[in-house]
Amino acid sequence: MKWLDMIREGASRAADKAQRTVEMTKTAALIAGKRKQIRNLHTRIGVAVYGAYRGGDFTSSGPDVVRLSAQIEALEREIGSLELELARLNREKACACGKLVPYGARFCPECGKRFETAPETIDAAVEVEATLRCVRCDAELDAGDRFCLRCGSDQSEAPQGRPEETAYRHPRHGEDER
Repeated sequence: MKWLDMIREGASRAADKAQRTVEMTKTAALIAGKRKQIRNLHTRIGVAVYGAYRGGDFTSSGPDVVRLSAQIEALEREIGSLELELARLNREKACACGKLVPYGARFCPECGKRFETAPETIDAAVEVEATLRCVRCDAELDAGDRFCLRCGSDQSEAPQGRPEETAYRHPRHGEDER
């Protein structure tokens, strides 16, 4: 029954990761679409200014330029919000220097700035980000895994000796594997 529970847990984690990937892809697509809208607005500003130039009166393009520029500013604010969401989905945060760093970072590796994050928040983030390894086969595990999905070993039991010297006993068959 434990194997079935492990498979369900693994499937649940895989579904969560897949959902996060879908959300990241959608967010990135929204950002790309808004950047395309900005490029189109830049073109429209250029057309308005060139039309005013040809007409001999640059001031006639002023209202169009102001209106289109306001639309660009609104799109840039939306992009900023979407980029923050993307960073959250990636478990990252932005430094003042512009570098994206893991959420649990205490200092920026680019500029050395210290992040003003409460220790309990950092500890929780590091716990999520830490790469956990199986005590027997060194497979990557997710936080909270009690058993390895690769070899099935109980993660609360430390192996005796070095991992390569420790024989693995198959939980179903009882035979040693190396």
